[in-house]
Amino acid sequence: MAEPDGPVLEVRDLAKLYPLTQGVVVKRRVGAVRAVDTVSFALRRGETLGIVGESGCGKSTVAKLLVSLERPTAGTIHYRGEDITRLSGRALRAVRRNIQMVFQDPYTSLNPRMTVGDIIGEPFEIHPEAAPKGDRRRAVQELLEVVGLSPEHLNRYPHQFSGGQRQRIGIAR
Repeated sequence: MAEPDGPVLEVRDLAKLYPLTQGVVVKRRVGAVRAVDTVSFALRRGETLGIVGESGCGKSTVAKLLVSLERPTAGTIHYRGEDITRLSGRALRAVRRNIQMVFQDPYTSLNPRMTVGDIIGEPFEIHPEAAPKGDRRRAVQELLEVVGLSPEHLNRYPHQFSGGQRQRIGIAR
């Protein structure tokens, strides 16, 4: 467990290589693309990190590594003192509840056929222990309030919100 004043998230020498292969039947490795090369940072409670850079520089790959959608080629990711690069199954799902990506323009990640209430409530289907079925509507309303939106927005659709409001919906989700 991390010390109270220590980093909540600590990344050391994170790297991700994608192999380049040649051949149809016998695939031979001929090189690698360095998507991420020795990224390191530490975040303490209350701090925020924004990753900026030109297209193709590895921002999304770093985010995918942090939420374990991709496995790093090298380096470590410690969340509250635990190396999450070694986790799988239930332990990984438990950590994923606390580490999430927030995109600059979340519109494409919001299903236009779902209401905001359904979008924010969907993670409770994956993590039912976070809010039992009978408490979900109230939990979704509370999340809307936390991000500065009205609980009355529950039945609206993503296209009915501004870009900043859609970011808040993504954060609430």
